[in-house]
Amino acid sequence: MRILEKTVGVTSPVADEVALRVLNFFGYHDEIIDNALDHDDRRLFYFLQDMKILGTRWEETQLISGRNWRIFYWSLNWDTIQRMLDDRPKNKEPEDLYLTLPDSVWDREHVQTGMT
Repeated sequence: MRILEKTVGVTSPVADEVALRVLNFFGYHDEIIDNALDHDDRRLFYFLQDMKILGTRWEETQLISGRNWRIFYWSLNWDTIQRMLDDRPKNKEPEDLYLTLPDSVWDREHVQTGMT
C-alpha cells in the first residue's frame, strides 16, 4: 500500500503486510460484512477509515422476533485511493521565460557589467 508509505511513513514491508491483510478480506469484492473481522482487524479497518481508504455503511432488518438487527459493511473508497496514488504533478501551462524577466534586463544603456 503505497498510500501508507506516502501518508503515514511506514516501511514497505509493513505496508505490504497491511495490504495483504486487507485484500485477503476483500478478494475481488468492493464490500465485506463486518462480522468477518476479528478485534485486531477491525482496529486496522478503523485506522484505514480515518485515512479515508475504507468506508462503512449499515442496513437494518427486522428479525422474526420483531427486533431490529443492524448489519455493518466495509467498502473500499476507490476514488480516494486513486486520488492519493496520483502523485504525478499537475500539468502547468508553460511559461514564456522572457516574459518573466524584468524590463530592466532589456535596457542596454543601464546594463551593469560588474567592471569598474
